[in-house]
Amino acid sequence: MSTDPFYGVEVIETGTGSSVVREQKAATVFLIGTAPVGDVHADANTRANYIQNAIIIRSREDAVAAFGEHADGYTLPATIDAIFDQAGPNGVGTIEAVNVYDPDVHAGGVGDVTNLDIIGGFTAAGKPQGLKIAYDSYQRFGRFCKIIGAPGFTGMTGVRAELETICNRIRARAVLDAPIGVTAQQAIEARGPRGAFDWQFSNRRPIPVWPHMSVVDLASGGERLDPYSSRFIGVWLSTIMENGYHHSPSNRPVYGIEGSEVPVLYIPGDKQSDVQLLRDAGIVTVEERYGKGPHTSGNRSSAHPTDTDMRNFLHVQFTEDMLDEATIAYLDQHKDRNGSPPRIEFLEEGMNDFLKSKMVGDDPALSGGQFRFDRTKTTKASVAQGQFFWKLDYAPVGIMEHITVDRNIDLNLISNALGLAA
Repeated sequence: MSTDPFYGVEVIETGTGSSVVREQKAATVFLIGTAPVGDVHADANTRANYIQNAIIIRSREDAVAAFGEHADGYTLPATIDAIFDQAGPNGVGTIEAVNVYDPDVHAGGVGDVTNLDIIGGFTAAGKPQGLKIAYDSYQRFGRFCKIIGAPGFTGMTGVRAELETICNRIRARAVLDAPIGVTAQQAIEARGPRGAFDWQFSNRRPIPVWPHMSVVDLASGGERLDPYSSRFIGVWLSTIMENGYHHSPSNRPVYGIEGSEVPVLYIPGDKQSDVQLLRDAGIVTVEERYGKGPHTSGNRSSAHPTDTDMRNFLHVQFTEDMLDEATIAYLDQHKDRNGSPPRIEFLEEGMNDFLKSKMVGDDPALSGGQFRFDRTKTTKASVAQGQFFWKLDYAPVGIMEHITVDRNIDLNLISNALGLAA
């Protein structure tokens, strides 16, 4: 409060404000790939806006106007179309798409696009390119995308490692496809050191998916194989929009496909079917059901089974990420402000009100939560250095992945039914 002389009436604010905890957008995906931009943007200057630049896509019409129709060898139009196939009444959220194909640079065609184009880097002027553009989302759009997809490129050298690095930094998750032609056994073996391809990693951010999906090629009228990651991302986004980020994307219908690349054996209640073995290896697959059609199958990230922390559940890590971002955004408003008792009390009340709002109703996002100032870890020495410690405890909602029924024959029920003597 200023102590300068003043003559007249003034109004001053002495409270800590009315800031509230606000969640970031959850249904957001960052896509990278290739598009036939030369078909829709003949002028090089116009075309430049759709090369190495993030474009927000809200509809199929937006996608066609920006990137053109699907054409052989290009990935973005097909990926976006696959995602929109999964849309429910509330849509699929926000798609942020980057095309790395430049007809003026890749003179030999789309086949000239390499892993380095996808991984990207920074220009001399500091402009991000390729996957590095995902770091720019917060500055441009006010949030980082929660899911990252690079269908058709995740098997390229260095791409998966770059996806892990980015996801770890921005609290995202990446969906990774197996190569075409892989069997269920080969997919499982790839999680170990002797696999035909490299899926030997344990991280809560990457999510391996298998197999590819068979879809109708609108250009030829025949069938083609599409990366499963495109459909799974669409299902996940639709699940978030319809039910919330705290719900699993597993056991949801997959739309717009003719079937899977290879049959995936699913026998309800059987512990030895393909689906059981794949899920136990931390691989998301598909269940093909009589009378219901293909459904997604798998709740875990690649951290399973070596990491037994509850965060290897997809919905738990997502819930924690949303909670962390909301907390950071809320407290950031109070950074560099005085750590007085009224402000400390205000922050505690604000966060606890937010947590309570996530624990009520018919579909709570949290089982419990508490935020408090840590009066033990915070010392006079730490305060003298400007460091205040807080404690955030929370419990996610569990999901019924494994349902056990204790079944037994009770002969007393026969006596009851027939009215027999005891």
